[in-house]
Amino acid sequence: MTPRAFAKRAAGEESEGGCIESLRSILGAAVVLASLSTAACKDSAWTPMGSAEVVLSQIKLGGVSSVAKRVDSDESFGRSVMNGIATGDSLWLEVASRFTPGSATAEASLSIALASALPRSPARVLALLGDKYPIEEVCGIPFLHPDSALVASYHDTAALALERVRDTLLTKSRDACRAALDTARNDKLARINAAYIVKNKPAPPPPRPKKRPSKPPQPVTPPDTSSSA
Repeated sequence: MTPRAFAKRAAGEESEGGCIESLRSILGAAVVLASLSTAACKDSAWTPMGSAEVVLSQIKLGGVSSVAKRVDSDESFGRSVMNGIATGDSLWLEVASRFTPGSATAEASLSIALASALPRSPARVLALLGDKYPIEEVCGIPFLHPDSALVASYHDTAALALERVRDTLLTKSRDACRAALDTARNDKLARINAAYIVKNKPAPPPPRPKKRPSKPPQPVTPPDTSSSA
């Protein structure tokens, strides 16, 4: 082999080795990114930062039905979604707006999640109410096995939050929600402990004093002077 041929071959091997090292570096970085993305996408009951974006991406790529099936089949994922919506965060409420529950269990869980979000983001929750999320369900204090203190406390907190909603487009939904809230409070408290209603019933206003009917003035009869004449 001539010196020129040897040099050419050596240069080629060096170049090939450089490409192999470059590929190794790229593959190594890809593995690292893949592991980081897997960790970032891992669901937990406490809805880690960024998981709302992950669910929105899954809805966009796989469709609503695929996410609905996962909510029903994967308990950890379903709990993560419901806990996220319950925070009232704008991105999680965006998930609720794009999501359609696929079972009665998911519908009930979403009603509870949106009811939890109502005191935190009343306007955003009201904007979601309608055929998919009925007002009487979300505003009907749908929590499982609440005690009388929880019902009364939630009612007062949610009612105050509704008073902050000034958007005229939400006036009808706000008023309907408040009416459902009041009805649910009374019904649930009556079922839990009827004595609570009696004990905490607001005192009626004191009766107004009755006015005595005034007697009409008696006519004054002038004295008869004819007999003395």
